[in-house]
Amino acid sequence: MNDTRPARSRNAASRPWLQARHALAIDALPPALAALQPGAVHAVYADASPARDALFWQSAAQLLRARTTVLSTREPAEIGAMLRQHGLDIDSSRTLHSRANVCTLRAVPDRTGADVLLEAMQAMVDQCGAAGGEILLEGAEAFLPWDDATALADAGARLAHWCAAQGCGLLLLAAPPDGAETLDLATLARFHQHFAGAARLAQVQGQYVWEVGFWRHKNAVLPREVVPLRFSPEDHGLMAGTGNADAADGVPVGLLAPDEHRVIVSRDAVLRERWIPAEWQVVTDNDAAVAAASGAVAATVILHYGDRQQLEPLASQVHKLRHHGGKALKIVVREDKEMLRQRYELLMITLGANLVILRNTPFARMQTRIDSLQGQVFQRPILPDYKSALSAVLATAATGYLPAAEFIALVRGTLERSTVVRLPHVLLELPLLAEVAHVDALRACQMRDAGDLCTAGSNSVYAFFFACRLENVEIACQHVFQRPMSELFSGELRCGDTESILGTLQRLEADIAQRPAQDYSGWLAQHANDRANAPASQPVTAGIMPQPSGGQRRRPRSAPQPFPIPIKPQG
Repeated sequence: MNDTRPARSRNAASRPWLQARHALAIDALPPALAALQPGAVHAVYADASPARDALFWQSAAQLLRARTTVLSTREPAEIGAMLRQHGLDIDSSRTLHSRANVCTLRAVPDRTGADVLLEAMQAMVDQCGAAGGEILLEGAEAFLPWDDATALADAGARLAHWCAAQGCGLLLLAAPPDGAETLDLATLARFHQHFAGAARLAQVQGQYVWEVGFWRHKNAVLPREVVPLRFSPEDHGLMAGTGNADAADGVPVGLLAPDEHRVIVSRDAVLRERWIPAEWQVVTDNDAAVAAASGAVAATVILHYGDRQQLEPLASQVHKLRHHGGKALKIVVREDKEMLRQRYELLMITLGANLVILRNTPFARMQTRIDSLQGQVFQRPILPDYKSALSAVLATAATGYLPAAEFIALVRGTLERSTVVRLPHVLLELPLLAEVAHVDALRACQMRDAGDLCTAGSNSVYAFFFACRLENVEIACQHVFQRPMSELFSGELRCGDTESILGTLQRLEADIAQRPAQDYSGWLAQHANDRANAPASQPVTAGIMPQPSGGQRRRPRSAPQPFPIPIKPQG
């Protein structure tokens, strides 16, 4: 042990001291959940984080004004720095109680951790007058046998017995081997059976929470309770509550984390701006922004999107930030040269982006939208892999006409992939007019976008629009059909949800099973070749085409008549 206490004058003990109550430094936490019972052990589990530092070192800074011993596995200089950071300079005179102690404690090779801890605490009692005071230990995981449940329970019983005999309270702050977020406090019941309390400090849905497994207060044992935590805007100390209090009431709104006002931005995302806030951290590119955000909890990261070639790297960067940064991190994508297609924007939101800033959005408007994100957490589930989501929004290479069986298989595969990002699609069933041949309707359907497909059944043509919303299908049809749809079809059935699309595909499959549909690939390819080779001054005539049912000549088509297309009722 290395004692880092400053020297005091002989009459230091006679000076009046401000006695700190033995309680955790979480502002507005109910007193019964914050109080540390004298002569008993309390266990707190937390991973390394700003919340863990604030809990332990602000509690230490308060309690060192009373008879308290602070033990940590950190180096002495780092211990002093942490206390100064949280409001207590131990190098200044008259800051500590006359019997307060601050020490570094390390495990000893080839010795049981519990033995080392008990000997160290006994030495503090015998040599430094720590009897009857509070002992805070950071890094308790180094002294506990996590891999042996029986030995762990025995260590807990020995610690509780020693505290009761010496009248010392003990707060164990430990990082469990598999992380605090996955820890179930009930699994450590044997270890806790002689303790006065056990709690977990972890992030849940992007916000830190204080989860009490049990807590003894006077003669009562308080049951499990979960208290959301925020950080004070003034000193970044922990405070209980959601932080949604109105600032007009005089209660400051808490922060999700001390770094909530930090903004990291890729240089390309603000390259065209004449001015940016001085406090923004500008880095060279998106990769540098991801690296700079390592360890950030609630900061804002602004990434740049320039063109289609950047889509896959950007998807990977957004997913990496969200997966490693948690749900309190703010991820913003700013368009630059090219706008993200609607399905790509949905991809970014699914992978973890909070916001996509459209191209040409004024910088002041962008700042307002970023400010509106503060205090929020990402609500969607975090996907384990970005590649499945990326493949869902990338259209198949096929475009245009496919035979019915291939059409059904490809559309079903597209729907299955799209469930990851809930990508919208539309399928149209278009019954043919009696005088219109299948091949003429298919010729009029000129699909150019990847993933847009069409086919023919016995009496209808089917058109599938990839990544299209139901309200946009009329615009899509205007771009695709080269003739008025009223000249080709007697109506239409619109399907804009997965269930109805699958139902229509099932009917088409049953239809072609009873009456196998003609494969029009050869006719359409010949027509496209004729159009490509025809002289510009001579229009291509359709000629006489055989019907699917036989070799009869097609009847002359009557003059087109205006015909209102019925719309599928929207329930």
